[in-house]
Amino acid sequence: MRYLKDDDIAALSTALGMSAIAVIRLSGKNSFNIINKIFHPRSKNRKKQVQHGHIVHNNRIQDDVLCTFFKAPDTYTGENLVEISVHGNPLIIKSVLNLLYLNGARAAEPGEFTYRAFLNGKMDLLEAEAVCSLIRSQNNIATSLAINNLTKKFSNKIKHILKVVINLLTFIEANLDHPEDDLELLSKNQKENKIDCCIKSIKDLLNSYNTNIHLQHSYKVIFIGKPNSGKSSIFNAILGKDRSIVTDIAGTTTDTIDASLEYKGYLLTFIDTAGLNNSVKNFIEHLGQQKTIETLNKANLIIWVCDISLQFDANDENILKIIKLYKKQNVPVIALLNKSDLKPILSSNKIYSIYPKLVNVFTISAKTGLHVSKLLDSVMDIISNINFDLNNSVMVNERQHILLQSVLQSLCSIKKIINCDEIVCFHLMNIKEKLNEILGIKIQQDILENIFNKFCIGK
Repeated sequence: MRYLKDDDIAALSTALGMSAIAVIRLSGKNSFNIINKIFHPRSKNRKKQVQHGHIVHNNRIQDDVLCTFFKAPDTYTGENLVEISVHGNPLIIKSVLNLLYLNGARAAEPGEFTYRAFLNGKMDLLEAEAVCSLIRSQNNIATSLAINNLTKKFSNKIKHILKVVINLLTFIEANLDHPEDDLELLSKNQKENKIDCCIKSIKDLLNSYNTNIHLQHSYKVIFIGKPNSGKSSIFNAILGKDRSIVTDIAGTTTDTIDASLEYKGYLLTFIDTAGLNNSVKNFIEHLGQQKTIETLNKANLIIWVCDISLQFDANDENILKIIKLYKKQNVPVIALLNKSDLKPILSSNKIYSIYPKLVNVFTISAKTGLHVSKLLDSVMDIISNINFDLNNSVMVNERQHILLQSVLQSLCSIKKIINCDEIVCFHLMNIKEKLNEILGIKIQQDILENIFNKFCIGK
């Protein structure tokens, strides 16, 4: 990123398109001088933070605007900053931006405003990454986690671990450098207690990554069952519209179909799959069944759909074998006995006796809508039972996760050689570097650029 302190940058900060208001952001040492070349305020009081006036070029009014002035260093970027509220016509937006560029600003690169905030000490890297996550949040859970990071909950956890590591490192280095001095020594138990506290904190953060990674995006619910068991009908009933084709002909669905639904703050993605049949009739059906099995790798929850009006048969046995394979990966399974409007042959007790590890079994009728809402509530029960404290949880991304794993590995190595002070110091210095990298201290430029290039322009 070509960041220069003397550069002034400008970009649209709101979405491009027709709107009532659009906000253009201008930041840099000379931003006030640049805006004053094209902005003519109606008020004579130029000290007001918010000023109403016109953008003018060649004595012609381009737009009626509000300009909000933020004086460094108390701004988002740490630099002089102006936010220009213009009418949300793309032609006007382009005109005002061109005037800013003409008078000394340049077009901002993706994430450059936040990048400057980071470089100017307005936020650490965890907070900066949280800004991007907050913008991209797809549900209320992800939004809350991003806000937790933005309010330093994650940063404070890392800084606390870093403080313990530095404290331990200081004691050990002092004793190594001055063995003849009568310095306070740490016992083996004291060292182990400090390391154990750090290990617990790191494991908690890693568990946060494992438990909330799917909640940050979407919780994938996959339907599996025999052809014509009613998977597509249930899928459509949940969505409240005909998303999948439904006929009396078995094998109508030959590919996976997905659709998302926000329910009680969670984004749920339901995936309808091709029916699994022991007697495949053609190559297309074979490919569809292969796709069904591949899709199970993405499942956070499997919904096994059975036809209540039919006996449990060899096809069901085969599906159960597949389900058991994924149950080993701790994927929860709900069984639905569909077509409850027909004469029942298969019972809940029968399904439970065949596979007692099911999370839930209940009857449903996609035709009449019976218990469709119960299915959604059952899904929510499973999600809410995840060990997840929204107030104290943080959002851990892949970059942070990799560094935390490295820190944990070094901490576990220290426990094995706790009395070998020279080697312990080596590991502690490595841990310190990794924790600093998480916070963005002494981090490589290419890593920074990769992070901020994921931002949208104008943020």
